[in-house]
Amino acid sequence: MPMPNQPTPMPLPRDFTDHGPCVEDLARAFAAQDAATSEALIETLATQAIRQWRLDDATFWQRVKFQARMIRARQGSGSSGKH
Repeated sequence: MPMPNQPTPMPLPRDFTDHGPCVEDLARAFAAQDAATSEALIETLATQAIRQWRLDDATFWQRVKFQARMIRARQGSGSSGKH
């Protein structure tokens, strides 16, 4: 659920069999949002994937989080302080 005064997050892909090309696109979308909020959402998605033994999906979300952090660092937007 989006927070008030926050951009609406882009729809998430439902089929994670091809993780390659969409990591950068999703990372850019998450990097454009508030760092703490976007990282919390990514963490939730990764946790759900792990609980359902969808380890490829969990790894995908970890890659998105890392890439979003890299984009924020290049833009000088700061970080949430969580590692």
